[in-house]
This record gives sequence, structure tokens and C-alpha cells, in this order.
Amino acid sequence: MKTILFGLLSLSALILLTGCGGEAKTKEYYDAHLEEAKAKAEACKKLEKSNETQQLDCQNARSAIFLHVDPNAKNPFDTNEDMRSFSKLPGAK
Repeated sequence: MKTILFGLLSLSALILLTGCGGEAKTKEYYDAHLEEAKAKAEACKKLEKSNETQQLDCQNARSAIFLHVDPNAKNPFDTNEDMRSFSKLPGAK
């Protein structure tokens, strides 16, 4: 009787511990789902306590947002545009 009770207790503890956390989503996932990354980053700001999995998830979301490159954004280091306007002389085609 004790072994059955111990087995059931161990099994229920194992089920509870494995169902607790879940896994953090990767940075690559958040790169592909940028809107979800933004929502997750906002939710992370409101968390008072977090476990390691939640911290990793928040870090991956913020990293994806930070490293996101907008293909339509103007590159501030592109000097070619400035040089093209500089090299144009008045009256030149």
C-alpha cells in the first residue's frame, strides 16, 4: 500500500513540475513574429516577479525588437545621398 501511495505521489509531483513552466520562445521565433515580440516586451514591463523561463522569454523578445532592421528606414550612415547632392553644380544636369 505504501509503495502504491508513494508511486502516485511521485507521479503527481512529476506532472505538476513539468507542467509549470513551459519553454521560452527563441529570438528567431520573435524575429519572425515581431508584433508578438512587442506585445511580450510590454507584458514583461508589467511583471513584478518572473522565473528563469520568463526572463529568457522577455530577453529574447527585447533582443528581437532591438535588432530588427526596417528595410524601408533610411540608413543614417549612408553618405552617398549627401555626396550626390554636394557634387551637383548649379546648372549641371
